[in-house]
Amino acid sequence: MLELVDWAPNSHALVVHLPIGLLVAAAMIDLLTWLQRNDTHTRSVATGFYVAGVIAVLGTYLTGRSAAAEVYTPGLALPVVARHWDWALGCVLFYGALGAARVVQTFAIPSPGRLTRAALTVAGLMGVGLLAVTGELGGRLVYEHRVGVSTPSVVAPTPTR
Repeated sequence: MLELVDWAPNSHALVVHLPIGLLVAAAMIDLLTWLQRNDTHTRSVATGFYVAGVIAVLGTYLTGRSAAAEVYTPGLALPVVARHWDWALGCVLFYGALGAARVVQTFAIPSPGRLTRAALTVAGLMGVGLLAVTGELGGRLVYEHRVGVSTPSVVAPTPTR
C-alpha cells in the first residue's frame, strides 16, 4: 500500500472517519425530516449523504483489508480483527442495500408515505448501531492491541553460560 504521509501508517487510518460522518449525518437528517411539512429537499439531501457514505464505506473497507496485510498484528488481536472484518462487511452490505433502497425510493416513489419514510429512518438508525460496533472493534484494535501504530519489539536473546 502506498504510504501517503509519515504519520499515517496506511490510507485506512486517513479515510476511516469519512463514512462514519456521512452516514451518521444522513441518519440525523432523516430524523429532521419528521419536523418538516415539505421534506422533499431534506430527503434528497439525506439520500445524497447515504450514496456518498456507501462509496466511502466501501473504500474504507477495502483500505482496511489492504492495511491488514501490512500492519503488525499481535496474536491476541486476531479474533478482534476477524470480528471487525465481519462487522465492517456487514456495514458495507447493509448500507449498500439501504443506499440502493433510498435511490429507488427517490425516483420510483417521489412522495412516499409516512410508513415508508419511518422504515427508512429506522433502518438508517440501525445502521448507525452497526457503525458503532464496527468502530468500537476498530478502536480496540488501535488502542488496546496497538494494531497499526506500533511495530513488534525485537528482544535480543540473552546469552546463556
